[in-house]
Amino acid sequence: MSKEIRAVIDTIKTADSMKAVKVALGLSEANQESISNIMEVVKTMDENMKLLATKVLELEKKNESSSN
Repeated sequence: MSKEIRAVIDTIKTADSMKAVKVALGLSEANQESISNIMEVVKTMDENMKLLATKVLELEKKNESSSN
């Protein structure tokens, strides 16, 4: 946690405010997990697209050599 965030949290005095901070931190953690999952999906899609492009190039070369 950054120093700025820690300083703000240290200034909170009421229980309701602390509950609000706890909820906000929980939402932030949930968002981080979602973002991590999305990043993993994008990474997998990128790898698959590169593999597909490689296979298409191989097939095009094979097709060109067999048609000559």
